[in-house]
Amino acid sequence: MISRGLLLSLALVALTTFWAPTRCKGEEIRTLVVLIDHDSRGFNYHVDGKDTSADFLTYLDQHKSDWPSGKTKVILIVHEQATLAMINNSRGMIIKAGYEPPRVFHFNKDKRLMVEITFLPGVPFSVKGPS
Repeated sequence: MISRGLLLSLALVALTTFWAPTRCKGEEIRTLVVLIDHDSRGFNYHVDGKDTSADFLTYLDQHKSDWPSGKTKVILIVHEQATLAMINNSRGMIIKAGYEPPRVFHFNKDKRLMVEITFLPGVPFSVKGPS
């Protein structure tokens, strides 16, 4: 089991290759890192390193109002045991709090790498296949 600190450190190092704070048309672009981690007590949520498991959505909402105006990119890093439902619910809470849809990365401890999960528009379910 990889410790939360190591996982967060790896994530932050890897993410600096994706986004660095830049200025665009007078607005600062910030990066918010959200982590869904797992330990012996179960799943827990962290926003920029702070444990927000008690009320994830409220913290996201309050955190947004604390930041200066400007654009915020969100990175969601998930533990390998997180379910797709957890990931989707977390994405929904991030969007509901007023952030853009996050980039989602799944951490694979065996390969020691992160894989990006992309979300495309949904398609209707049909047993017969596409019409």
